[in-house]
Amino acid sequence: MCFFAIEQLTQVAADRTLNIMLLRNTHRSLLTAVLSLVLLAGCASLGEEPITDKQAPTTMPNEWMGATTVLPGEPRAWLDDFDSPALTELVDEAVEGNFDLAAASARVDAAKARSRIAGADRLPQLDLQLSAQRNNTLLESGGDTIEITRNRFALEGGISWEADIWGRLSNRARAAVADANAANADYRAARLSLAAQVTRAWFSAIEASQQLRLSELVVDYFKQSLEVTESRYRRGIGSSLDVRLSRANVAGAEADLAQRRRELDAALRDLDTLLGRYPKGKEALPEELPKLLREVPAGLPSELLARRPDLIAARERLLASSERAREANKNMLPGLTLTGSAGSASNDFKDVLDFDALVWSLFAGLTQPIFQGGRLKAQRVLAGADNREAWALYAQTVLDAFREVETTLAAESLFAEQEAALSRAAKESLEAAEQALDQYGQGLIDIITLLESQRRAVTAESSRLLIARLRLTNRVNLYLALGGSFDNEMPPDTQQTARAETP
Repeated sequence: MCFFAIEQLTQVAADRTLNIMLLRNTHRSLLTAVLSLVLLAGCASLGEEPITDKQAPTTMPNEWMGATTVLPGEPRAWLDDFDSPALTELVDEAVEGNFDLAAASARVDAAKARSRIAGADRLPQLDLQLSAQRNNTLLESGGDTIEITRNRFALEGGISWEADIWGRLSNRARAAVADANAANADYRAARLSLAAQVTRAWFSAIEASQQLRLSELVVDYFKQSLEVTESRYRRGIGSSLDVRLSRANVAGAEADLAQRRRELDAALRDLDTLLGRYPKGKEALPEELPKLLREVPAGLPSELLARRPDLIAARERLLASSERAREANKNMLPGLTLTGSAGSASNDFKDVLDFDALVWSLFAGLTQPIFQGGRLKAQRVLAGADNREAWALYAQTVLDAFREVETTLAAESLFAEQEAALSRAAKESLEAAEQALDQYGQGLIDIITLLESQRRAVTAESSRLLIARLRLTNRVNLYLALGGSFDNEMPPDTQQTARAETP
C-alpha cells in the first residue's frame, strides 16, 4: 500500500509541478527517486493500526439474567409509568431551567463549531486584500522645494490548499465530528440523568413528608401513653421509673420530629435547586408516593443498551482517538501544499480593476519532516496511549452498564418482597402496640414491654415508608441503566446528521 502511495504521489506531484513550474521531462526521474526515498522513510515510521469500537470489550448477553414478570401494557415513556402528571411537569421545568444542563447544551454547540473548523482545513483558503497608500515627498530642485504627492492602490488575492493525499486532514475532521457526537450524547445523558435526579428528589421529598407525619402521630401517641403512665402513678399503682421512661420516650419522639422537619426542608430545597429555582423549599407534595403502572416485562433485549447515551459518548470518543492516532501516524509522511496569488497595482484606483494588468503566480511545495527533536514520534506515542485509554474507558463503561442493569433488575423482585413483608410487620406491630398499651393500663405488663412494642411499631412503619421509596428509586435507576423505557425507542440518529454537516 505504501509503494502504491509513492507512485500515486509521485505522479500527482510531478504532473502538477510540470504544469506549474514548466519542468522538463528529464526532471521527472530525479523527482521520482527523491520522493521514493522520502516516502519510504515515512512509511517505515508508521505505527500500528489504532484500536476501534469493532474490538468489543466484552460479549453482550442475548437477554438479562434478572428475573422479571410480565404485565402487558401499551408503550409509553418511562415517566408515564409513575402515573403522575405533577412529576412530568417538574421534569419539564428542570429541563428548561437547570443550569448544568444549559452548560452541557453550550458544550454541544462548541463541539459542533470545532468540527466545522477541523473540516475547513481540507478546503482551499481564499484571501482578498485591498490596500491604499498615499505618500508625500519634498524635493529640492534649483533652490526650490517641490512637493510631490503619489497615490498607490493594490488589489491582491491569495489561495492556499494542502492536498489531503494521505487522508490526514480527513482523520482530523472525523475525530472532531466524533467529539461533537460525544458531546451531543453527553447532553442527552445529562437530560436523562437530570430527569432521574428530579424524580428521585421528588420521591425523597414525599417520603420525608410521610416520615414527618408519622413522627407527629408518634409524638401524640407517646403523649397518650405518658398520660396513662402518670395516671397509674397518681393512683399509686405505678412507679416513678415508669413515668420517667415514658417522658424520655416522648422527648425522643420530639427530637425525631425535629429531625424529620429538617430532612423535609433539605429535600425540598434540593428539589428547587434541580429545577433551577431559588431554593425556597415550599413545593406542594402529594400525601402518598405514586404507584407503578406496570411491572418489568420479561425477556428485555440487551440491545436496549445501544441507546444509552454514555455508551454512545464513550464509543464516539474511542472513534475520535482512533482517528487522531491515524493522523499522528500520517504526520510522518510528506505534505503537498499549493499556493497562488494574483493581483494588480496602480496609481489610479480605477486601473486596479483592469484585468489586463493582472499578475499572478502559482507554487507547489512538497515537505517531508526529517528532524524535529522527536516531537512527531512523541505525538504518535501520545495518540496511541490516548487511544488505548479511550478503549479501556469504553470497555469499563460497557461493563458498568451490564452491572447496573443486572443489579436493578434483580432488586425489583427483592424490593417487592421486602415491602410486602414490612407492610405485614407494620400492621402487626401497630396492633401489638395498641394491645400492649391496653394491657399496661390494666397492670398486666410492665413499662419495658410497652415501650418495646411501641418502638417496634414505629420502626416497622418508618422502614415500610423508606422501602416504598427505595423501590420506586430502583425503578428509576433501571430506566437510567437501560437508557430509557422498556420499549425499544431509539433516539434520533444525530450522529449521521453531524457527519453530513462536516465539509
